[in-house]
Amino acid sequence: MLKLFFVLALLAVPTGALAADPAPKPTEVIVPPKPVLAARRATLPQGYHEVDGVVATVGDTAILQSELRRAMGQTRGGNDPVPSAEPRSADALRKQTLDTLIDNALVAKAAKDLGLVVSDGEVDGQIDQTRKRMHKSADEFEDIVRNMGFPTTAAYRQHVRTEMVRVQMLRAKIAGKLRVTDDEVNRIIDQEYGGGQFEDEVHSRHMLIGVPDDANPQRVTELRDRAWHCYDDVAVHKKAWDEVAEECNDDSATSEGHGDLGWQKRWTLDPTFGNKLWSLQPGEISTVVQTPYGFHIIQFIERRRVPVKDKQVLTDYVRARLQEEQFTKLYKSWLEEMRGSAHIDLRL
Repeated sequence: MLKLFFVLALLAVPTGALAADPAPKPTEVIVPPKPVLAARRATLPQGYHEVDGVVATVGDTAILQSELRRAMGQTRGGNDPVPSAEPRSADALRKQTLDTLIDNALVAKAAKDLGLVVSDGEVDGQIDQTRKRMHKSADEFEDIVRNMGFPTTAAYRQHVRTEMVRVQMLRAKIAGKLRVTDDEVNRIIDQEYGGGQFEDEVHSRHMLIGVPDDANPQRVTELRDRAWHCYDDVAVHKKAWDEVAEECNDDSATSEGHGDLGWQKRWTLDPTFGNKLWSLQPGEISTVVQTPYGFHIIQFIERRRVPVKDKQVLTDYVRARLQEEQFTKLYKSWLEEMRGSAHIDLRL
């Protein structure tokens, strides 16, 4: 359940919305997760109470059913270092989520072994920053926290603390090992950008099934299913794009053009969106892609080369891209080593 925003927080990789500022900007460490897939829980009969189950153990750490259920209702990628495909079925999402929770437990153990801690003041500051960015009052933010599946504010605070410690650990263990030289950057610029003279732009269109910040898990499940239904209509049943976009596209900025995004440079796009778009061929339609804005279906239309206006921005982007690739490789290798030496018991 993974995206690149967590890596960007470590590396200050350029990020942005679908039409971002021209200069790369770092992403914040903690992004409040949006609910994605979790069923609304039924009320138990009077006199009964729920006993939480254990779905896996990692050493002496237990991963509870409630943790798995809550994590399945969070945006994938806000806090995860490596991207992965958007799962369609609940079973695939459950397996992917559990793998991520196991990885997180391994990282948390390593952080504990290093003696890393985050103060109450740092946690308060991060939560306050998140609330202000969402333009929510304290009461409204508490409602959002409950919608995310956290039973109490204290549980959410512990989640934020754990994520902040995890970032510290990854910085200590991995980010310090990143070594991208000027020669490596210049080689990519020479190979892919004509020595810094030109860069690619892609003309594309998309359908956005938007996810409101305050959407509850049941609503987001409906929106995710709707996105896959829209994908089936245009990619499987071969309905006309404009016809499907008329019904499916929630992006008001592109609604009149049936989702037409015009010409975009890769570094101006949300990283997940840009990576997926650049992997497509002319005319190809992506499967469902999730970003902080919601669920997208993307179509690659055509590509062109244009002169580079600011070589320094291009250089910064290439360096960040190489750091991201190197970080992903180091992180995967470290996790494989940790998994090999840890006792992991799956109980699903």
